[in-house]
Amino acid sequence: MSFEDPHDTSEAHEYRIVRCRSCNAKIVFLETAAGKRMPVDADTVEAEDTVYEHGRHVSHFSSCPQAQQHRRPR
Repeated sequence: MSFEDPHDTSEAHEYRIVRCRSCNAKIVFLETAAGKRMPVDADTVEAEDTVYEHGRHVSHFSSCPQAQQHRRPR
């Protein structure tokens, strides 16, 4: 009998993971309710996640030391 590792990721999930240009952290871009793409810390994203959920996912803007240089003006 084999058990699935809950932290195991699929190849498609690994493909979605990129590195932050300033701090080199692993991030995934998820779609917000407004239809925009937002960087999210990869360790808070499951393989099947495609939409950002506040409280479940951690926005990389809140954890990146250089987040301000990547924000778009409103």
